[in-house]
Amino acid sequence: MGLFSKLKDYNLELEEILDNKYFSSNIKSLLLSMIYKLEISYNDFQKVKKSVRSKEDFLNEIVEIIRLYCDNIKTVEPDSSQAKLLIKNNVRAVTNERERSILTYPTEIALLYAISDISPKYFYIDANFPLKNLLQNSLVNGYNLNNVEILRDFNGWSWDQTYEKNFKFIDNLIYQNLLVILGEKFLYEWRTYGSTRRDFLDEAKKYIKFFTGNDKYIKTLYKIVYLNSNEKDRKHIDEILKEKRKKLKKMEDKITFINEHQERKKKLNKKLQRIDIALNDKKALEKEFQKANSKLEEKKKIKSILKYKKMLEKEREKYLLEISEIDYILIPSNFLKEKKMIEEILDFYKCKEGFENALTEWQKEFLHFLEKKLSKMKTRDEIINILYEIRYYKRLKISEDIKIADIEYLNDLIDKIQKKAITMLCKLGAIKIISMDINLNFEIIKYALDTKIMELEEIKLVLKKEEEGLIIKVFDKDVFEKQGRKKMKITNKTLEVRENRKIKLFN
Repeated sequence: MGLFSKLKDYNLELEEILDNKYFSSNIKSLLLSMIYKLEISYNDFQKVKKSVRSKEDFLNEIVEIIRLYCDNIKTVEPDSSQAKLLIKNNVRAVTNERERSILTYPTEIALLYAISDISPKYFYIDANFPLKNLLQNSLVNGYNLNNVEILRDFNGWSWDQTYEKNFKFIDNLIYQNLLVILGEKFLYEWRTYGSTRRDFLDEAKKYIKFFTGNDKYIKTLYKIVYLNSNEKDRKHIDEILKEKRKKLKKMEDKITFINEHQERKKKLNKKLQRIDIALNDKKALEKEFQKANSKLEEKKKIKSILKYKKMLEKEREKYLLEISEIDYILIPSNFLKEKKMIEEILDFYKCKEGFENALTEWQKEFLHFLEKKLSKMKTRDEIINILYEIRYYKRLKISEDIKIADIEYLNDLIDKIQKKAITMLCKLGAIKIISMDINLNFEIIKYALDTKIMELEEIKLVLKKEEEGLIIKVFDKDVFEKQGRKKMKITNKTLEVRENRKIKLFN
C-alpha cells in the first residue's frame, strides 16, 4: 500500500503542474508514464549502485525541472521528416534552455534525457583553467547519462546494461569515477551551486590527495579530458598552454614578475583617470572625442559623442577587470596557487601519450584511491558497499567493445581490492568462510559475486566435490543463477562448509 500511495503522490503533484502547462494529452501521458517507471526502477538502481540520491530527492528534482524549465515539449517519430534534427545530431532529444522547449522521440528514456539536459547545470570551474569547457561538458554529459541509466538499464525486474551507438563512454566513466570518489552529495552541490565563491575542483583535489597522498588521479584525469577532445579543441588548448608556459617562466623570477605587474597597474590607473575625467566632464569628453577621431581615417571615424562615450565605458570596464586580475595575482597565496595550477596543467601540454595507456594509468589511480578508502573502513556496510561498487565498476565500458574487466592489468588490481574487502568481511564474520585456503576462499566468493543478482546479500551457494575439482552453484535466494567448475585437488579439509547444501554467503 505504501508504494502505491507514494506513486499517487508524485503523480498527483505532476498532474497539478501539467494542468498549468499547454502540453498535449500524449505528452502528459508520457510524462506520467516516465515518473511511474522511474518509481518502480529506482529501488533496483539504488541496490546496484550505492552512490545515489534518495528516490524522493531524485523524483522531486525531476518534477521541479518540469515545473520550472519545461514549457514546450514535442515528440517526433523516428521515421518522420520532423526527426531530421535528432538524426542529424545523432541524439534522442534536443533542448533549448532559453525557450524552455524540448524535441524528443516518444519514449520515456528520451524524455528523461531531455529533462535532465534542460535543467541548469553549473559545475563551476575557474575561467583561467584551459580545460574548463571540456571538463564541464564531460560532467554534464555524465550527469545526463547517469539519470537515463535508471530507465535504460533497470526495469523493476532486472539489471541489463545497454549502450546506444553514440554513447559517450569516457564522459560516463569520468562521472562514475567521481561519484564513487566524491559522492552524490558533493556532485549535486557542484552541479547546482551557482556562485563562483566555492572552488569545487580544488576541494576535490584536496580530498583525493588526503586518501592517496598525491595528485596523480587529477593529473591523469586532465590528460584523459585533453586526449578525448577533438583535434580543433586540442590545438586551441595547446595555444592557451603555450601562453601559460610563458607566464610560468616569468613567474619563476618573482621580483621581476611583481614589479612588471605593479608598473602595469600604474599605467592602467592613469588610463582610468583620463577616462573618468572625460565621462564626468562634457568639455573633456568632447576634447577626447575630437582627439580620437583625428587619428582615424574618414571611413573609421566615430559618428557621435554618445557612441564614443559608450566605447570609453567599455574600455573602462576592461581596465578595471585587468586591475582586479593584477590585484588577485599580487596576493602571495594567489600567486602560489596560480603558479602551482600552471605547473599542474602543463603536464598534458602537447601530450603525445597514447589514449589507451593514459586511460589505464588514470584508472589505476582510481583503484589506488578505492584501496586507500577501503583501508580506512571499519564497518560491515561500508565494506559491502565497496563490493557493490567494484561489481558495477567492472562492467563499465570504455568503448563499444571493451569494458573495464577486459583490461588485464586493471582486472588484477580489482582482484587485489576485492580480495582485501572479502578478507576484511570474513574477519568481521559478515561473509561465511568457505575455505581456510585464502586463495581458494577468494576464488569461490569472487565467482559468486560476479553476478547480476540485485542484492549480493541474498546470494546462496551449493558446493559439490567431484574428481576434477569443485562444482559451484549460485542462487538468488532459492532461484538458480549460474554454475561453474574449478579444477583443483579436493581433500576433506578443503571446505569449511557442508557439500550439497545451500549456504547463505553473507551472515
